[in-house]
Amino acid sequence: MRDGGATAPLKGAPRGVAIAAACSFALGGSALLGWWIQATPLISIVEGLPSLVPNTAIALVLAGVSLWALGARERPAPLRRLGQVCAAFVIAYGVVVVAQYVFGWDLGLDRLLFPARVESSIKFPGRPPPNTALCCVLIGSALLSLPVKTRRACWLSDGGALSAAALALTALTGYVFGVGYAYGLPPLFPFTGMALHAAIAFLALCAGLFMARPDCGAFAALTASGPGGVLLRRFLPFVVLAPLVIGRLFLIGADLGAYPLAASFSLSSAITTLLLGALLWVSAARLDLLDEARRRAEEARAFLATLTHSSDDAVIGSDLDGTIQSWNPAAERLYGYSAGEAIGRAVLALYPPERVEEAKENLARLRLGEHLDHFETAGLTKDGRILDIEITVSPIAGDAGRITGFSAICRDIARRKAMEAEVASAHETERRIRSQIEAVGAASAEVSEALARLPRSESGVRSVLEVITRHAKEISGADYAALGIGEDCGRPFDAWVPSGVTAEQIARIGALPRPIGVLGAVARGGRSIRLDDVRAHPEFTGLPPHHHPIEAFLGVPLRFHGRSVGNLYLGKRPGRPPFTEDDERVAELLADRTCGAIETARLYRVEANERKRLHAVVDQMPEAAILVDAEGRLITCNRLALEYAACREGEVDSWGNAVSFELRYPSGEPMDWPERPLIRALRRGEVVTSAEAQMRRAADGAVVPVLVNAAPVRSDDGELQGAVAVFQDISALKEMERQRQEWVGVIAHDLRQPIQVIATASQLLRVRSGEPLVADGQKQLGRIASSVERLRRMIDDLLDASRIEARQLDLERVPVDLRAQLQEIIDRSTAATAGHAVRLELQGDVPAVLADPGRLEQIVTNLLSNAAKYGQPERDIVVSVSVHQASAQVCVTNWGRGIAEASLPHLFKRFWRAAEGDPRCVRGVGLGLYITKGLVEAHGGSISVESSPGGATTTFRFSLPFAGVVRAAGA
Repeated sequence: MRDGGATAPLKGAPRGVAIAAACSFALGGSALLGWWIQATPLISIVEGLPSLVPNTAIALVLAGVSLWALGARERPAPLRRLGQVCAAFVIAYGVVVVAQYVFGWDLGLDRLLFPARVESSIKFPGRPPPNTALCCVLIGSALLSLPVKTRRACWLSDGGALSAAALALTALTGYVFGVGYAYGLPPLFPFTGMALHAAIAFLALCAGLFMARPDCGAFAALTASGPGGVLLRRFLPFVVLAPLVIGRLFLIGADLGAYPLAASFSLSSAITTLLLGALLWVSAARLDLLDEARRRAEEARAFLATLTHSSDDAVIGSDLDGTIQSWNPAAERLYGYSAGEAIGRAVLALYPPERVEEAKENLARLRLGEHLDHFETAGLTKDGRILDIEITVSPIAGDAGRITGFSAICRDIARRKAMEAEVASAHETERRIRSQIEAVGAASAEVSEALARLPRSESGVRSVLEVITRHAKEISGADYAALGIGEDCGRPFDAWVPSGVTAEQIARIGALPRPIGVLGAVARGGRSIRLDDVRAHPEFTGLPPHHHPIEAFLGVPLRFHGRSVGNLYLGKRPGRPPFTEDDERVAELLADRTCGAIETARLYRVEANERKRLHAVVDQMPEAAILVDAEGRLITCNRLALEYAACREGEVDSWGNAVSFELRYPSGEPMDWPERPLIRALRRGEVVTSAEAQMRRAADGAVVPVLVNAAPVRSDDGELQGAVAVFQDISALKEMERQRQEWVGVIAHDLRQPIQVIATASQLLRVRSGEPLVADGQKQLGRIASSVERLRRMIDDLLDASRIEARQLDLERVPVDLRAQLQEIIDRSTAATAGHAVRLELQGDVPAVLADPGRLEQIVTNLLSNAAKYGQPERDIVVSVSVHQASAQVCVTNWGRGIAEASLPHLFKRFWRAAEGDPRCVRGVGLGLYITKGLVEAHGGSISVESSPGGATTTFRFSLPFAGVVRAAGA
């Protein structure tokens, strides 16, 4: 097996040949260009060094062309002939030059090109040195031998390349070490020498020649997978380059005067010796590793032999002639021959006579190196039995890659064949069942389509039953099918849908069947009944006259959630094969898939009737109703809602509805989209009740006050499905409320005059009476004055309530020192809080608030009076003040029975009083807290109450804005 370093050179050899040829061509061509333009760097690289003469440059160009043409196998014949001509010219040039030196000739060939530019002061102007000419001869000979594919030609090519490389490398070493003897041969020819770029070009050509024969010679040794190739690839660069690099480095030190020249050679020799010794040491370690790998390979081979001996499959080895050479115990068990009987016998003897030719063809294919994987054939045992076997045959290759024999792995597949037959039968059954299931699926799909087209009538339900009956007949292979709905044996089926019989046959039969006999047994038993002969059933009572004859019978009940919705009956004519278990299962599957559709069809008709009834009720509602889906798209609206619907061409609302409803606040300002009750119900899931608003009627543009109720619509699992809103026109209620408020205001105003007259008369009576009134008279005058004051307060409350409701309450707000004002109010309220001590508590400094002092006194007095009425006697009433952001918060707290949690939301309503109080002890009409709330909100504040029943505290809190905050907001 090759290592990674051997594979890459083999694959890259053609590219290396092309690079070497290009290098030679480029160096020769650049030298010719230098002669043409008289550029010394292109001719001799450095002035004073030997020049690359024109004829040698031409020889390098031709050698590069020859290597490119002959170094690749896929070149066409004309190119190969061109390469041979170029190689012959290179040889001829080198031979002529050598002959001129040997015989002292001067043929003038050296001055054919650029005669005027060739230096004439030397002995042989323009002539290359002998080592250059000899390289041309050697390389040309190697190039001519490339097309010949013999071992001798390989050695000739590699020998010429190696000799030329030695000459070129010697010259290159001379340049590296500055030794002219190596490249110029001064004792013999002091006037010339091998040029540096010629030496480089010759080395490139030699490398290309090696790579042109990757399968033999030096390059094959370099790329071999054996230990030699591995070591050569790893250490050749060090052996070639290390002496040059080390010697040049120490020579540079000697040139610089660091040590004498002799010392440089001594040091370079020592270092080179150490390096080569290290390489030898590494080589020895590498060989040890390879030996260890060989030992492991032998162990693996022994292990493989053990596995073969213990294998459950027969493993047989044979030579190229098909003679058995190895025979494991599994082969003995399979064929019946012992190892002694089988070894030496022909492999063909293990085949039945009719399979011998096939075996011979397989042997011929194996000799060609093919691999036969998992093919089935027949084997012949010692006792003459024929086996179904599966064989995998592989060729066995030697070290050189030559096929030396075959290895066969055989296994008995008789059991597998039997299993495959069973699997095939199961697959056929599965295919049939799958086909039936697919038919059931198609039937279910068609039933679903029929259900989707279901009209709201009895005939629509019948169309669904007809689809089910027809598919049941086709899937089970029955001749007749029928579907009946109903279980009362006293009357016919509610619906009876036959299939497979004509209308004339149905007419001749007459009356519809009833669920009795075998039909009734299916309905009553709740399970399938399958009969090869229906007449054998104990409940069979015969067939009606004109009925088609039936022998095989299958009845399947249709049940939905444990409740019977119908029965499916199937029958076959006499002589037909009976129904099978698969037919029964597929019929039951169809029944399970379609019984829901039957129930849905029935419920669909019921639901359609209910929907009509509900739609009629909603449409006749005295309120407008709107229903939207989860995306806000309008689903429906009733007749009254259409009166408020506005349709503007090209305009849609935020949810894309072309129909819109204009909703306003009670003040008349347009209501923001997120604050609309329907949007709150849909987006936030809120339930909005009795929200007052205004709507614009589309017909006359009139703005109508409405009361809005909205709620989200959710499914059974809580998923939001949409929202519904109901708008009640309260114009009549508003008018009645306005008239009531006006009446209250008029009555309260008219009552003031007689009350004032009574009060004035009682005072005059008290003052003008000449004689002191008796005690009883004084008492009666006191009662008159007290009653007049109570009536005045009730009238004032009625007027304030009327102004609050009409939003006509006028306030004269000024900055008020809350501490001082509250203290004055508490001092003046001693009569209202009789029996209770009132305590004022302030938390820190409280800035001035913006309030109407008179109305503030009314607020605090009402709360103090309320605390005194409902508080526990002799307990303190606490008035506390605290600062909260932009407002001051005032709390009035009393101790008493408390207020029930259910009563808290009603405390601030008109004419409402807590049930915890005693009506005989607590006087008033129930407007105090209502007026207090209105006054607080008119100041821009808010009021709330907290109470704990069972003897705890009750606290009323209200807030007033600071004067500075209000001014800043106004600015």
